[in-house]
Amino acid sequence: MTAEKRPFVLYEYLRFFWQRKWWFLLVPLATIVLTVIAGWFLLQGEKYTGKAVVFTGSIDVKELTDPKNIEAKFPEVKNLDVVVPEEQYVQITVKGDDEQDVSRELKLVVSEYSQELKRHSQERIDVTTKYLHALEERERALQQKVDYYSEQIQSGRLNPEQLNDISDLLVESENNLTEVMERVNRIRGNLVFYEKPAVLSETVAKSKTYTGQLMAVGLVLGLFLTVVWLVLWKYILDARRYYSS
Repeated sequence: MTAEKRPFVLYEYLRFFWQRKWWFLLVPLATIVLTVIAGWFLLQGEKYTGKAVVFTGSIDVKELTDPKNIEAKFPEVKNLDVVVPEEQYVQITVKGDDEQDVSRELKLVVSEYSQELKRHSQERIDVTTKYLHALEERERALQQKVDYYSEQIQSGRLNPEQLNDISDLLVESENNLTEVMERVNRIRGNLVFYEKPAVLSETVAKSKTYTGQLMAVGLVLGLFLTVVWLVLWKYILDARRYYSS
């Protein structure tokens, strides 16, 4: 049989598929089952997953925000994974087969890590506040100098040489005062807008099984294999019929 005598090849294939439509049910069902079973074996992991999200705030010290450094501080926690999904946030994940063990280990890591962040944060605030107080004392001393030099200049009791010296001292003190005031205002702003670390969430739940995704993959694979198999089947039947004639 030649190609010219078969103008409706597509119809013949569709009719062949329809006559064997049960294959579109049996093969996808089989591939779905096999894919899910294979996925369970290949992706089999711990039954429970504990996750916590910690906000690091204004802390940007690499020792406290680098995932590898954080994991190294908890060698006793085997299935620990730390990532930084975005700036100022640290995600801590602990996995295991026992829910209580996962919860305990997660609380341990989160508690110690958050306490370390808080200690560093408080030390930073204390040092900055102490520095601010020192600058404020410096500001008051300079302001007193400026007031004193201004009074001396306005008193009219200075000779030209003294007036020139006091004027130079006044200008120098005013410049120093302006610089100190800018630093004081900047540090006050830093303290006002300083963000303290905090634990945003802490949960323990059953690990994801990916059953839905595996079933979808099995379905698509099954339909594809069914079409390939039926096309090959039809082709072989046509080839045998052709050569037998």
